[in-house]
Amino acid sequence: MECLEEPESDEVVVIGSCMTPADSIFNECEENLKSILSEIRLNLKTGKSIRRPIMDIADKGQVNLEAGMVNRNLLGRKTRYAYLAIAEPWPRVSGFAKVDLVTGETEKFIYGDEKYGGEPFFLPRNDSNSEDDGYIMAFVHDEKAWKSELVIVNAKSLELEASVKLPSRVPYGFHRHVYWVRGAQETVVGAALRR
Repeated sequence: MECLEEPESDEVVVIGSCMTPADSIFNECEENLKSILSEIRLNLKTGKSIRRPIMDIADKGQVNLEAGMVNRNLLGRKTRYAYLAIAEPWPRVSGFAKVDLVTGETEKFIYGDEKYGGEPFFLPRNDSNSEDDGYIMAFVHDEKAWKSELVIVNAKSLELEASVKLPSRVPYGFHRHVYWVRGAQETVVGAALRR
């Protein structure tokens, strides 16, 4: 999800979800999946590595987070916020979380009763003034009504800004990789917000 160098400590820092058991997503397994958002520090001089969970599991309980991203304008630099899919009940995604990578504080946006979706996509505003100034977008499917939508959520407040009804279902495995034409992201989000 994120990787950066810290020259002052001779370390490479990797932020990502560590799954156990590692093969549980590919094989049937009796053990429940645990996907823990972690910071891994790789010391380039000593060759040692240290892993620590970002969230205090004892305090907040285990939340399976995966398929995350940070503000893409800050890739390779220290970031404060990450946006990750809440993979519960596994293998479905019931919402997404905004995680403060410094404090471990977590805010959640849950899609709703029997609504599941894909991984979140963070889209910064063109004229953003802070790291979390932008939108989080995700495809969501209502299994009761059998309808799908694109939700657009304010990344600072986690309030729903807009919902775009879709003509057909988007599969859960559809990934967030979206290719934007310069300026198109503001046009898409702006049009949805004006509805």
